[in-house]
Amino acid sequence: MGYFVGLSAALAGNVVIGAGQCMQKYALNKLQSDSRRKSSASSATAKGGPLPAPRYTSPLWVLGLALNYAGEVFGNSLALSYLSAAVVAPLGIVAVIVNLLLAERFLGERVTPNQRFGFSVIMAGVGCILLVAPRKAAASTAAEFVEVVASSGILALFGALFFVQALLILLIRSGRQSLLLYVVVASIFGSMNVMASKLLTMFMRLCLTTATTVGAAAMLPNPADIVFYGATTATSSSNSGSGVSGAQVVAGAVMALSIAGQESFRQQALGRYPVMEFQPVFFATFNVIATLSGLVLFRELDGWLHAAV
Repeated sequence: MGYFVGLSAALAGNVVIGAGQCMQKYALNKLQSDSRRKSSASSATAKGGPLPAPRYTSPLWVLGLALNYAGEVFGNSLALSYLSAAVVAPLGIVAVIVNLLLAERFLGERVTPNQRFGFSVIMAGVGCILLVAPRKAAASTAAEFVEVVASSGILALFGALFFVQALLILLIRSGRQSLLLYVVVASIFGSMNVMASKLLTMFMRLCLTTATTVGAAAMLPNPADIVFYGATTATSSSNSGSGVSGAQVVAGAVMALSIAGQESFRQQALGRYPVMEFQPVFFATFNVIATLSGLVLFRELDGWLHAAV
């Protein structure tokens, strides 16, 4: 039952995300069009070209952003508490297809026969993943999930991702802009969001569904504490009943900042490149990074091996 709840949440969330992304692109195009129209009736700017109004001044862009966040939080984050990242990430193709279909209809962007064929192949691949995906995660209780996180090395991976991300952002700021750079930066931010979200939401759900008493749930250390303090210190902190810890706040902050970072660089890319160019490359890159991270950090490969036996 949990598998289908997670699957439904991911599908619904990605439909909302796809609609929100197209709405944001439509708002950006309108801002640029309004700027060109105004500049034709007045003198050019000092740099010789029209400057569009800030995107946040468009109610339509803000609404699209809200839809993006709603789809991530109430769709993908909920789905990650039930499903492997290797299942949730490929379902992002739903957002891509919804976005492209709406872009063709409302933005005038053309979907070529080759692109249609490519998306058909991707959809077939996602369908195969869903057919062979395990219905049971490697960790089925809160205690098992805590044990998995204790030996995951997630803090080291986050540090490596931050270092790589800083270098890539410096390259973009220095003027070396390319579609690939924007795609990789947005994909790393998205993968960090997946890991932080799974770290918090899966533990919360498992505590609610597997603890027999309120006291038993309170005795379990939160995975975020284990990541920062180690298993022994985290257990002591949990037994003291100190409430929300600094580590949990940091994990929540990482999730929020990674969503904001992904959105920022994704919007910059959409302002420079057509949706048809950005979205497919972003989808493929994000899937590779997020899936590998989930398989390594949360032992999700174990769930696939158990399903194959």
